[in-house]
Amino acid sequence: MRADEETLERDAESHSTGQCSRPYEVQPDLFIRCKSRVKSKCPSCAELYRGDWAAIARSGVFDGPVQNFRFYLLTLTAPSFGRVHRVPRSPDAPARACGCGLVHTVADSGLRGVPLDADAYDYAGQVAWNRDSGLLWDRTRRRIRDRWDSTEFFIVREWQERGVLHVHVLLRISRAESPDAAVLGEAARTAVAASRVDGTIVGWGDQSQCDAFRADGDGARTIWYLSKALNYVMKDTARAELGGRNRAWAHLARLEAAARSMRCSVDCVPRACSSRVHSSYGARSHVVSASRRTQHRTGWSFTGLTRTVQRRLRKEWIDSNLASPPSREDPIGVHVQWAEERLAARYRRAMGARTGRVP
Repeated sequence: MRADEETLERDAESHSTGQCSRPYEVQPDLFIRCKSRVKSKCPSCAELYRGDWAAIARSGVFDGPVQNFRFYLLTLTAPSFGRVHRVPRSPDAPARACGCGLVHTVADSGLRGVPLDADAYDYAGQVAWNRDSGLLWDRTRRRIRDRWDSTEFFIVREWQERGVLHVHVLLRISRAESPDAAVLGEAARTAVAASRVDGTIVGWGDQSQCDAFRADGDGARTIWYLSKALNYVMKDTARAELGGRNRAWAHLARLEAAARSMRCSVDCVPRACSSRVHSSYGARSHVVSASRRTQHRTGWSFTGLTRTVQRRLRKEWIDSNLASPPSREDPIGVHVQWAEERLAARYRRAMGARTGRVP
């Protein structure tokens, strides 16, 4: 059996070593990881996914000549599709009246994100916006680069309780052309796109925020914030927050019904279409992405760090360290796990050291 970062033995799964929870067999006695990013399905693969992307996020802030750039954290939200219940996230949050006339507490978490009037809520509009949100971000990215050509980005798409996406974006722009944060935020928020399915004009909501930060100051705090957001995207959308079948589940069920009835392309026949768009509230975008290195661009990562590079580095380490048969005291399952999730940070540091780190 080949022992690389994608393979493991039949008996290697163990709660104590954190092995893949759902390996599947591709050849006799050859098992590969499920590669799930959802923590409730496979904690080990989800953590590997989160760790890889967190390393890429850090690489674009700390592993290059940061004094030559200005950094921004941009948050863009979806428009409103109807009023929803306002429920605090912690007992210490200030009491605020909800649109239903009550003041909710954390005990009412089952109402968080639930429409005040489900019959009047625009379910079809919301799933269609999720469908077209990737195109909207593409137009937003192009608009920003048309004005500030040196822009590179790292984006995390996060689910809100109402079942709609919003995005957190790290942006890096050369100091020679860097704009004020308010100007950049307004340029992004006012971008629009025309749906390729029905021609509807889609845009961002009014609630947006753009803040500049220093890589040698609060950069670490911003990366921590995005790393926390990556923990959210490892959940199974809004369902992970729900404790049982309540009104929030009924809301999500109506979103699912709207997504199944929605066309995902011009030629789509919804009930006969197998696209995952119909089972993910309309969303089709990758959860996390970053600008890539090209002949004329550096890409987000100063060192060219990608998930492919990280997988290759882990595989090289495992191949070199498993040259001799594993001993009874050091079984291969533990060896592979140690290489994948304990030594990944070493190779990320090595990638950064190739160009030198800037304090």
